[in-house]
Amino acid sequence: MSALYPSDGNCPICNFPGIPYKIEDPLLYTVECPRCGRFNISEHLFENVAKTRPNFFLSGLSRNLWEDDGTPLSMSIANYETVDAFLAKSPIPLPNENDIPSKADFVLKHIRRKSTFPGSTIAIKPIADCSLGFCSNSTELEYLIDYLQAINYISVASPDHLSDTDIKCKITPTGWAYLSGIGAETKDQGFIAMAFKSELNPLSEIGLHVGIESAGYKALRIDRKDHNNRIDDEIVAEIRKSKFVVADLTENNQGAYYEAGFAQGLGKPVIWTCEESQLKAKDIHFDVRQYIITTWEKGSDNLTDFAKRLTQRIEATIGRGRFANKEAQ
Repeated sequence: MSALYPSDGNCPICNFPGIPYKIEDPLLYTVECPRCGRFNISEHLFENVAKTRPNFFLSGLSRNLWEDDGTPLSMSIANYETVDAFLAKSPIPLPNENDIPSKADFVLKHIRRKSTFPGSTIAIKPIADCSLGFCSNSTELEYLIDYLQAINYISVASPDHLSDTDIKCKITPTGWAYLSGIGAETKDQGFIAMAFKSELNPLSEIGLHVGIESAGYKALRIDRKDHNNRIDDEIVAEIRKSKFVVADLTENNQGAYYEAGFAQGLGKPVIWTCEESQLKAKDIHFDVRQYIITTWEKGSDNLTDFAKRLTQRIEATIGRGRFANKEAQ
């Protein structure tokens, strides 16, 4: 048997003690961890992981995949050369370190998975279950639970006795309504709401797409997507799946106003943009004048500068996405 695993028997990802493992293949090990779930790891990647353990994002990815469909995360050199490369191609969107709503979403989805019916109570074990929210410790998980309770997505029962460390909670009607709307398919995607006019194509291509992608997110303009559905149904579906919306108010496009309002109703951030002369003339609806609006001017150099400012606005509002070029950080 290979001696690569530490003699203390700790999980190679999260350092949880007393973890059993077995050899499924001469170069692939199967590990079962209360915090990370079941996963497979090769000798090569084990050495890479062990250097940086505990790795909370890798632990969260492994646990959520295992909880979601019972498929163990498989990490081998056949997948990717390093753990960082593996995480960059994660099959699910990874939350930013301080993105509390996104982290809390993963916890809420776990409660939903374990709920046998609306109104049922499930127990969360902070020490073992902190990985569900990509948390570094149980205190951070308890903070996410407090957040979900504060926005009325869950209710938390009082402990049965003083020594009870489990957190017993259930999803509220408000929480179920949220899950039926946007809680299942959120992507690392920025939805572009703008007028579909040929003269605005440079704004889209040089400004909006570049600004969103430089912040580490995929940009979606609905008229550039192949689909067989009605376009209004497709717009609603993609806004539900997007992490945020960039709404360009140039020429007071009514579709952009509608799509931005729909996103705000879902609790999604909206980044506002507008052509500078129109904003100076105050030719936008008064309901949006209180927001920070990133302006743009015609011309490739001006739009390049606008793209940089848009990236900064997105990062300040939401944080960098997982597709960001690390060399640019």
